[in-house]
Amino acid sequence: MSLDLDILNENILNEAKEILYESGLYDTLRQFGDPQVSGSYLLNLMTWRDLDIYLLSDQLNSETFFDLGKEITVKLDPFKMSFRNELIGKTPHLPKGLYWGVHSFLFDQNWKIDIWAIDSKELKEKQSVIEKIKHKVNHDNRLTILKLKNQLHNHPLYRKTFFSVDIYDAVLEDKITSSEQFKEWIYSTKDIEI
Repeated sequence: MSLDLDILNENILNEAKEILYESGLYDTLRQFGDPQVSGSYLLNLMTWRDLDIYLLSDQLNSETFFDLGKEITVKLDPFKMSFRNELIGKTPHLPKGLYWGVHSFLFDQNWKIDIWAIDSKELKEKQSVIEKIKHKVNHDNRLTILKLKNQLHNHPLYRKTFFSVDIYDAVLEDKITSSEQFKEWIYSTKDIEI
């Protein structure tokens, strides 16, 4: 099981690197700010095709962000893209910034690429959280995280009421090791029934 998840992680990481560096996405993003690849890619904990990128820009506005959207369309040929302005929306669990949610069929697989244009203050907060997680991941808990993410990522409430960070917290802080324990943990800590 762990070997299969390691292989899956490695395969998805390799596809992500091609999307970033071979397709030209990273270079395109650099024309609009300073791209910082984050999330499961940075943590080496990928179990599904979802890439998180923060674009550091203290001056990006909606007009230039739509110019970026056009460039993304040329590079990745998405079948769907969604835009959010969370500088206005201010949804509690989301970054304060501009967002493209890009859905593309790449390597015969569905890929979701989240691109958030945020300012330096917001980026510092996001980096701080991910670095704390990264320092706590070791060989044993890494395999547990991969297993739980793989088991839970198709749950209908995933990314709506509970998130990867909850899996990281459960395993790294409270030593949760199974999906049954996680269900009990998420109910007792967040009052979420899954």
